[in-house]
Amino acid sequence: GFTMVAVLTLAIGIGANTTIFSVVNGILLRPLPGITHSGALVDMHATEPSGSSFHSFSYPEYVYFRDQNKVFDGLMAHTGMPVSMTAGAEPERVFALIVSGNSFEVLGTPPAQGRFFLPEEDQTPGTHPVVVLSYGLWQRRFGADKTLVGKTIALNGHPFSVVGVAPEGFRGTQAGLMPDLWVPLMMQAQLRPDTNMMGRGARGLEIIGRLKAEVPMKQAQAAMTSLAYQLAESYPDTNRGRGIELRSASTIPGQFRGAVIGFMGILMFVVSLVLLIACANVGAMALARAKARQKEIAIRMAVGAGRRRIIGQLLIESVLLFLLGGAAGVLIAVWTTRLLLAFTPPSDVPISLDLGVDFRVLLFTLLVSLATGLLFGLAPALQASKPDVLSALKNDASGASRRSRLRNVFVIAQIAISLVLLITAGLFLRSLQNAGSIDLGFRPEGVQTVSFDLRTQGYDESKGREFYRQLLERVTVFPGVGAVSLARMVPLNGNNMKMGINLTGKELSADQRSPMVGLNVVGVRYFETIQMPLLGGRAFNETDRRGAPLVAIVNETMARRFYPGSDLSTALGQAFTFEGGRNLDTERVSIVGVVKDAKYDTLGEDPQPFVYMPFEQSYSGEMTLHIRTEANAAASVLAGVRHEVGALDKDLPLLNVMPMTEQIGFSLVPLRLAATVGGTLGTVGLLLAAIGIFGVVNYSASQRTREIGIRMALGAQKWDVLRLVIRQGLWLALAGVGIGLAVSCALTRTLGSLLYGVGATDPFVFIGTALLLVSVAFIASYQPARRATKVDPLEALRYE
Repeated sequence: GFTMVAVLTLAIGIGANTTIFSVVNGILLRPLPGITHSGALVDMHATEPSGSSFHSFSYPEYVYFRDQNKVFDGLMAHTGMPVSMTAGAEPERVFALIVSGNSFEVLGTPPAQGRFFLPEEDQTPGTHPVVVLSYGLWQRRFGADKTLVGKTIALNGHPFSVVGVAPEGFRGTQAGLMPDLWVPLMMQAQLRPDTNMMGRGARGLEIIGRLKAEVPMKQAQAAMTSLAYQLAESYPDTNRGRGIELRSASTIPGQFRGAVIGFMGILMFVVSLVLLIACANVGAMALARAKARQKEIAIRMAVGAGRRRIIGQLLIESVLLFLLGGAAGVLIAVWTTRLLLAFTPPSDVPISLDLGVDFRVLLFTLLVSLATGLLFGLAPALQASKPDVLSALKNDASGASRRSRLRNVFVIAQIAISLVLLITAGLFLRSLQNAGSIDLGFRPEGVQTVSFDLRTQGYDESKGREFYRQLLERVTVFPGVGAVSLARMVPLNGNNMKMGINLTGKELSADQRSPMVGLNVVGVRYFETIQMPLLGGRAFNETDRRGAPLVAIVNETMARRFYPGSDLSTALGQAFTFEGGRNLDTERVSIVGVVKDAKYDTLGEDPQPFVYMPFEQSYSGEMTLHIRTEANAAASVLAGVRHEVGALDKDLPLLNVMPMTEQIGFSLVPLRLAATVGGTLGTVGLLLAAIGIFGVVNYSASQRTREIGIRMALGAQKWDVLRLVIRQGLWLALAGVGIGLAVSCALTRTLGSLLYGVGATDPFVFIGTALLLVSVAFIASYQPARRATKVDPLEALRYE
């Protein structure tokens, strides 16, 4: 009984830790397959005068750094995009990495079949349509056909020759990202015609380098800083103030690394609390077991066994018990990691995390099992190894008070830790509830979205414009449609653009030069469709077409920050230029309107400058149709959209057909995960604490059988006995709750930036959770108390 319950309890605690460590290992620690000496790889980041840092460069910048540096064995560049692949069957949407020709050489990756790109295939745009397939795509789509090399497949309607297959498991430099194929940078324009690859301000490439063996990071940093300064002197319009920062290559994109590490740290902290609860529970049970074994231990000591030997034996038993719990925990982790993968949000980027058990996970579990086995086995061993031998041999229970006090400490610790867990989960759950009441700056309810990527079907700009024009005309007249428009990005779906701008005619401080702003390309009636209030000026209209003066609408934060004045109208008529992209490098953009601030990336973000450009002046083949419908018309409208798209192009896939509320739900994935994990672990902790309270109260009641019998013989009523026993459980609960509240007040303040619409010390959560724990303590104490009321006084007086 004891062994089974203890192993199960430990399996839950250790299994939770092994599960989260498996995630940490899969994302941060596990070496990426197929890369030679990954420790020599370095990420290159561009820094702005404002202090911002971006992992984004233009192709001319990449070529300059590649050819002029003396500290790297090689510099590679890449970007990613979804493409449509046709190979004798139905088109399939796959994810392509567009890479410099030397990428596989820099990574030290050998091909599994065929070859990788040749130097001449990375020289002239559009001349070498070649492709390398991933091992997974080669197996899944082509049945591992070894004769595939040399054959042709179509990407976005253009023929590409298969020249090789990457090795099994190879995924490039980012954990979790599983590209389907690789294409040379020189073929980017064929796959994405709206890309201005040669523009110095068209920044979309990530750069990774392999340091020379004899070059330390500090020397490389100095060399690249010098090159960045020289580039800024040569091209001040696009590079003034831009520096270079080198970082050890990470398996996580730089802009997400801090958030991911912070989130993983929170999860590890939470599961460590669960482990402490489980260990305290087992420690309390071990103390009770030591009481049952005190006669055995006393006999061994009476015949000459030393205390050190007794402690050693008990510690070995404890460690073996914890190792069994660790082994069971690994089995639990194998199952729970699969459940965690269900939280992977839908994305155009193929996500494939390897959370399997490897030697790091096993070593972590072994160390946790050994450490906790020794730590939580020591106190019971010390208590059990110093009995009063004479009293123990006579079955005298008078020496149990010390063990009872230590058991009480263990139970109080369980309750306190459980309270911290439950409060944390409660705050996240309250945040999730409050997320719906946050002012987004627009109203997504009632808006349906349908996304298209015309690039994957080989549309040029002229054909794409005509497609969108006809589609808007047809959908606008559907019954039940209030307004229709297009947008390049959907707010809060994790896919927003940022671009640098130059503010014309203004004297700026160093930290304001070339500021980065959010950017969206939208159609006429966009603000009406999503009900984003216009605060000044005008909305886009049919006059904002190609060839007309460039115009933009900005949000109120941009208007106030860069054009301060008595009111928002000060920004109207002001102009700026984009640093690069879409042939807007040198053209002035005039501000014609100001709209309300909105949430763009996360619900908790501070207001950020944002620019909206009209679709007619900044064409993109990748757009999302926004349709505001009447309450009961959504299904029929979407059916009509499918019919009209099929009539315009039967081969064009409809992507992300869903309400706008679901699109923006992407931003809530971390919060949902935290609330679910925290709630689950908090519930586990609560159950373990309840078991601990029950065990202590039940054991205490059994030890006080003689006392209870005497009380009842002297006239005590059942209610008096019931109150006596329950009071012990409630005192333990109140002590644990008091400590837990104090600890929670200190710890939850660090969660403030992750919470929405709820304070870090929200009284509702704190008081409600405390009452819940006290109620559970009452329930856990009631059954032992009820059993104590049935004691026969005559039997109790004979109890030893």
